[in-house]
Amino acid sequence: SLATTMIYVTHDQIEAMTLADKIVVLNAGNIEQAGSPLELYHHPVNLFVAGFIGSPKMNFLTTQVRAAGPDGVTVTLPGGRDVRVPVAAGALRPGDKATLGVRPEHLKPSDNGELAGDVIVAERLGGETYLYIRAASEPLFVVQADGDIPTRVHDRVAVGIDPETCHLFDADGRSLPRLQRHPLADMRPASHQAH
Repeated sequence: SLATTMIYVTHDQIEAMTLADKIVVLNAGNIEQAGSPLELYHHPVNLFVAGFIGSPKMNFLTTQVRAAGPDGVTVTLPGGRDVRVPVAAGALRPGDKATLGVRPEHLKPSDNGELAGDVIVAERLGGETYLYIRAASEPLFVVQADGDIPTRVHDRVAVGIDPETCHLFDADGRSLPRLQRHPLADMRPASHQAH
């Protein structure tokens, strides 16, 4: 309404996400990434941006590359299960270390989930509950669950991972680009699309 461009400097990423048309993420005086709030949320260029944008912040899991090819990169999660992430392999080779990034809202409790751990904290906020879970020797990871979930502290929980929502970072912390989906893939009848 003022027809005036403003520059607002903040350490509060929620303020940045809600107020900005364009965000410039700085790290020690260097520009890490610039773009719209949703661009930074969906397509962070590195671990720093991925960990800064989003609340609670993105979960990072240490993985090992099992296979890398034209259809994506398969990584082994803590606990031994595999997940194939639809990203360009770049220079990744089997045996390389990689970091899998997945946001709390993209993890769902599931009886046959790829990741399992013990609930350390259940933070109940009414409409949603944040479960803080420890899997193997990894740092705690956070799952955003339904507010009425009956899970309690010390419960063992399995969590499902949707590879389409995951990010994969190489050993230098750079995000691997997502594979382009075929334009006709989204034109299939709903009954044939994967759920």
